[in-house]
Amino acid sequence: MPEAETRMHMIGDALRAHRRALNLSQEELAERAGLSVRNLRAIEIGQVRTPRQQTVRMLADALGLTPTQRQRFYALGGEPAAAFPGNPVASPLRPVPAQLPADIDLVGRGDPLGRLDHLVAGRRARAATTIVVVGPAGIGKTSLAVHWAHRVRDRFPDGQLFVDLRGFDPRQPPLATGLASAAFLDALGVPAPSMPADDIGRTGLLRSLLIDRRMLLVLDNAHDSEQVRPLLLGGPGCLVLVTSRDRMLGLVAGNAAHSVELGPLTPEASRQLLAGRTGPPARAADSVALDMITGACGGLPLALTVAAARITSRVSMPLREIARELTGTGNRLDGFASRDSATDLRSCLDGSYQLLSEPAARLFRLLGLHPGPATAVAAASLAGVPVDRAHPLLTELHQANLLTEQADARYHQHDLIAAYAAELVRADDRHAGLRRLCDHYLHTAIAGARLLEPRRELPAVRAPAAGTAVLPPATAEDARHWFVAHHPTLLATVRLAEAHGLATVAWQLAWVLTAFLSRGGHWADQLTAHRIALRAATADGDRLGMSYAYRGLSRAYLRLGRPDAAEAALRRALRLAAELGDQSGRARAHHGLSVAAEKRNDLRAALDRSRRSAAIFGAVGNTSARAEVLNGAGWLNLLAGHVPRAMRQIRTALVLLRRFGERHGEASAWDSLGCAYAELGHREAADHCFRHALTLFVDLGDRYFQAEALVHRGDNRWDSGDRAAARRHWQRAAWILAELHHPETARVRHRLARADSDPPCEVPGAAAGRPADRRRRAVASRRPRGAVRTRRFSPVVWP
Repeated sequence: MPEAETRMHMIGDALRAHRRALNLSQEELAERAGLSVRNLRAIEIGQVRTPRQQTVRMLADALGLTPTQRQRFYALGGEPAAAFPGNPVASPLRPVPAQLPADIDLVGRGDPLGRLDHLVAGRRARAATTIVVVGPAGIGKTSLAVHWAHRVRDRFPDGQLFVDLRGFDPRQPPLATGLASAAFLDALGVPAPSMPADDIGRTGLLRSLLIDRRMLLVLDNAHDSEQVRPLLLGGPGCLVLVTSRDRMLGLVAGNAAHSVELGPLTPEASRQLLAGRTGPPARAADSVALDMITGACGGLPLALTVAAARITSRVSMPLREIARELTGTGNRLDGFASRDSATDLRSCLDGSYQLLSEPAARLFRLLGLHPGPATAVAAASLAGVPVDRAHPLLTELHQANLLTEQADARYHQHDLIAAYAAELVRADDRHAGLRRLCDHYLHTAIAGARLLEPRRELPAVRAPAAGTAVLPPATAEDARHWFVAHHPTLLATVRLAEAHGLATVAWQLAWVLTAFLSRGGHWADQLTAHRIALRAATADGDRLGMSYAYRGLSRAYLRLGRPDAAEAALRRALRLAAELGDQSGRARAHHGLSVAAEKRNDLRAALDRSRRSAAIFGAVGNTSARAEVLNGAGWLNLLAGHVPRAMRQIRTALVLLRRFGERHGEASAWDSLGCAYAELGHREAADHCFRHALTLFVDLGDRYFQAEALVHRGDNRWDSGDRAAARRHWQRAAWILAELHHPETARVRHRLARADSDPPCEVPGAAAGRPADRRRRAVASRRPRGAVRTRRFSPVVWP
């Protein structure tokens, strides 16, 4: 390029930069300098190749340039360099910076890379584009940004600029914006003497130099929107890529920036990353150990790379030993320590934690104790503050990417971040916070359980600790949703209470969860919860808690098809209840023993236990519970063949249960009554009862009893000759039981298989409703072989 043309471009760029730094329009500068606007515009766009020296001097005066700036400006305007000793002469070639760090291979980031590609492909032609990559410490923001920048650098032929803004470095403050601007100007070939002395001037000059260029600016590790906003430079050919732990809501809202959020890697991507650094596992045992290591890292790329470094630096140590170090009972962060603060997980998290306000930092520490995602109410209980004060603190933590907000308005901490937070909690704050947290879940669960089973006996609990927030569900439907949403957290809280010496809370919460767990088919969870409850109550010497725990265990054993284990637990519960003088506990234990005896086909013992239970309930005046036991007795008499007696008992129970509003007991009574009508051959009456039972069970969310009512209804439709309806009901029952992993699934599927293989039959008068024993036996003989009617667990009044 000829020297004159180069000089022309340089003086035009410099003139535009100085003018914009002063926020002057071309008209205003022309008026100051005594020049025409046309002449000024011609110089800026390069139409005037060699401005007159007088014009150059007039412009320098109008711009108020410093002596150094004036010398530089004169040189660009064609003044002899020798006339200005020490004057830097511009390079005849425009520099093309290439400052991107070295690229690395990425795994498991196809979605965010595709999102970045989409944003660049769809950006507007007349505006610069700003993209913010956000995520917590160690999530791989810089790696993603650098990798993608290398992929698209051909689209930015004028160069790529990179700066580490040190936004979260605990050893030094964030980089000043002026220093970042100076670094960029230096990379663009602006000599130090020609740089403006103030930040505004530097930013203005930088903006002028970038206005017509196609450049990529990577602003790594930004502290907040204020640090980044002055560096959003360039014209439509430029793109600014920012990475930060802060969510940069100011840039997104005020500067139309696009946000790309990074989350943990999937288990498969984690294994791929680890194998890429360490090599594929040589043996099956190594593969298992690698899975343990990736699980300990929780999908955090920084943790995975540190673990990989430990593996490659200790080649003589078996992988299972390294896996044990990372997954042991000690502090989880010890396995990810490093002398290099850039790769030490604690040091990285320190950078975010130290920037928090003290109230937010305290809540952050306490949230490390929470077993799972936390609502604002649970967080308020942990901190002992009102809920309206917890909301802004959660927002601050979310903004700092120390929490992620889920769609159900709950906040989640990454496991390693939670471990970091928990190790910072003071002992006194830990105990008080856990007490409030357990009370929050216990009292909320009690309120929900009363809505699900209004007359269910619940243990007497003490008032919640001061500062505990409780927001009880408003309706039974709200209660069901709450239990479903918090199911894993509630089970973890039972374990947490036992681990921290809160034995009473442990067994009481386990008992309160019984109705929800039983109705939802979560019997294995129910068994686990009551084993923990029994262990806690036994260690505490709490005989009442032991009694409740044994009864809870028996209920789980019965649903899991283990009547012998249930009977052993119930005998212990009966003995404890007798020692404590707990008459209701005795009655419920007798009823549970009745159910266990029925499962063993010992109807005589079952009826005897049922009579004892009813007598005790009658003596203590618990009429609603006695009505439920009466329904169970009717079912036992039905199984024994005493149909008229069973009908009387079930009908009496149904009237009482409806009067007391016991909807679950009413549903079971309708089901029992349907079975009684079916035994008498009254098909339509039976179907009417099963429909009532099914509607109530669906409303109550009891999936197992829904399946059982469907099986009974299918049996009844088959006996009436309606094969298609029978198959539909059995199919629905099989789906539910399969989802519950219940052993009776096979029996219902066997019904379906035999129904497909058996020929159709005509049953004259089957729907007439007359109790014709001969016809009933004929119809029953045409059922699919092996389709013996399912024996239900005795309904409602559980141990």
